[in-house]
Amino acid sequence: MARQAVGSGLQRTDGPAKVRGAARYPQDLPVPEGCLYAVAVRAPVPHARVHGIRPGGALSVPGVRRVLTWRDVRGSNRYGLMEPDQPVLAEDRVLTVSDVVALVVADSERSAREGARRVRLDLTPLPALTDPARACEPSAPVLHPERPAVGPHPNVVAVEEVRQGDPERVLAQASIVIEGDYETGWVEHAFLGPEAGIAAADGSGRLTLWVATQWPEEDLRQAARALGEPLERLRIVQTAIGGAFGGREDVSLQILLLLAARETGAPVRMVWDREESIRGHGKRHPFRMRYRLGADRDGRLLAVEADLLADAGGYASTSAAVLANAVSHATGPYAVAHVLVRGRAVYTNNPVTCAFRGFGVNQVTFAMEQQMNRLAERLGLHPAEVRRRNLPPTAQEPGAVDPQGLRETLDRAVERAEAAALPPSRGPWRYGRGLASAVKNVGYSFGFDDHATARVTLTQDGAVVRTGAAEVGQGVEMVLAQIAAQTLDLPPERVRVEWQDTAAAPEAGSTSASHQTFVTGNAVRLACLRARRTVEDLGGVDRLPPGGITVIETYHAPKTVPLRQRGRTHYAYSWSTCVADVAVDVETGRVRVLRLVEAVDAGRVINPLLFAGQVEGGAVMAQGYAIQERFEVRDGVPLTRSLGACNIPTAVDAAPVIETLAVETPDPNGPYGARGIGEVTMLPVVPAITAAIHAATGAWVDRIPATPERVLAALESSGAPDLGAAPNDRPDGSWIRHQARTAQQEHPGGRRG
Repeated sequence: MARQAVGSGLQRTDGPAKVRGAARYPQDLPVPEGCLYAVAVRAPVPHARVHGIRPGGALSVPGVRRVLTWRDVRGSNRYGLMEPDQPVLAEDRVLTVSDVVALVVADSERSAREGARRVRLDLTPLPALTDPARACEPSAPVLHPERPAVGPHPNVVAVEEVRQGDPERVLAQASIVIEGDYETGWVEHAFLGPEAGIAAADGSGRLTLWVATQWPEEDLRQAARALGEPLERLRIVQTAIGGAFGGREDVSLQILLLLAARETGAPVRMVWDREESIRGHGKRHPFRMRYRLGADRDGRLLAVEADLLADAGGYASTSAAVLANAVSHATGPYAVAHVLVRGRAVYTNNPVTCAFRGFGVNQVTFAMEQQMNRLAERLGLHPAEVRRRNLPPTAQEPGAVDPQGLRETLDRAVERAEAAALPPSRGPWRYGRGLASAVKNVGYSFGFDDHATARVTLTQDGAVVRTGAAEVGQGVEMVLAQIAAQTLDLPPERVRVEWQDTAAAPEAGSTSASHQTFVTGNAVRLACLRARRTVEDLGGVDRLPPGGITVIETYHAPKTVPLRQRGRTHYAYSWSTCVADVAVDVETGRVRVLRLVEAVDAGRVINPLLFAGQVEGGAVMAQGYAIQERFEVRDGVPLTRSLGACNIPTAVDAAPVIETLAVETPDPNGPYGARGIGEVTMLPVVPAITAAIHAATGAWVDRIPATPERVLAALESSGAPDLGAAPNDRPDGSWIRHQARTAQQEHPGGRRG
């Protein structure tokens, strides 16, 4: 009988080295002999014509070897995760302040930075187009004239629409119509390790790059095309990765480093400081959303209309996929017969927007759950009850969406939350409890062939699993080791997972879309099953040859179709429900999150410790998104330039109580029933917090983050709460309206602020 590796809370294999400080991130790599240093010269304005580059001042700096421009790139000089619309080095125009115009390579970092300061650019600044709605007007300048138009204006990156039934007619006849306008802003990924790396040619002339990334094979494909190099001449060796959250899915310095190493024939090192990191990589998409929801007097949804506008920034990156994901999730996990959702992603001269944990579903979950909580209040229903009345029916066919897991997350989160009473009011502090639910697809969708390959070598000493699943802190290295150990009937300590080298580990896709546990886990399981059968055919492990056996298997996820086609657009889903307790100072607008209870349906939980870490991490990240993180941009130029200015939650800010509840409804296609949860953990937390703010104060905050200024503005527009009011006389009033009670508590959560 197989050992129970799956389901055990085993310590992470990569944990000890990170705790001891022994893990090597790209900044920690030994500097090779004769190594040069590269520094990028970026656009000083967000939109301009480039007439010329004068490198003379830089070349006069002692130690400066080269000033590289677009003429040195030689290939297409274009890259991009979904379409190659971004120049490696700008030619005739710049569209964002992250654009690189030249690359200075020198004997020392100091010389390279001084040289970069002395490069002179001949530019004609152009008006910056910073409003995505304005960018769609007929008079707006076209930012990518070379690109075929895909929407009503050439600045539209992508257009998506989902229509079913007759929503206009149904909304016109609905007993209850809830309308709302919602807005979310830019957010910085704020991973701890800024971009860094080393590139060098080996003895065979192959260019090797030591770097931290989420999808090394795709980086190499883009680099090969941009530089005009054969793909087999390029290689990536991954270092330890200091977090990612989607921010390392796009190319940052990879192509620049390979270019510099090729052109100089020497090893080249590049390390971005925090300001350059913030300026140089993409952000979460800001969304503007207009919703109309129609329901009957029992709270059952009849129709939903939604209009979504996303700011793509200067280049496409993943905006088309983010938009499609947002549109496909815009009505949440509910059964709605009549739907019309329209979405646009639009080029501007703002910072590029890209993949970020949740991938477009965060924004629409906030809007749709606000709508559901408004509906609950209008009808005087418990917010859990209005959701229960709108869950899809239990699935009757394989592959159909089954809400069983969602229903259980809802019931368990509410039951756990209601076991504790809200604190009573004291002075200006008011308390409220809010609820929200969410659904998130697992893996790549809309017709993409989501697959991964695993190579397993089994010897008498144990097993080595090779697959290119990047470990970005989520624990996939440990999860894959546990899946392999369970399948091979080995102790987990006898399984080693190697993922770092593209020359040795087969491709496993990007570490994103919550797909590694599901897709790469299946590839590992298939390879291990085959290896185990081979051992059985040989007559046992002791009959293995000296070098063992090696098997390779590729797993392809169930097929999906593009959004506008009939059929399955996503092949798997995860569900979650969050209850948030908050305190609001009605005099200052300050919000404190006191407690988060989150139930997540993860399918089978491979490792309970990693599950709890994912839920807690997602909850705290969402708390920052909800009430405090703010990436400021003015006229296309980021004003947020330091990690401190990003205002991410610290241990002091995080909710002092975070309770995680695992709901296990096994997925029939997942390895041992598992599926990914990295993103769904974040989704319901934001609207649960804003619902709790409303429950505490009576004010709806429809633009996040819910900063003190925005909370005060919402209080003023809704009418200041009656500080002497009695508790709401509804039995579920703590969820629906603010309560004001007297007691002896000095400060929310017992903490002073």
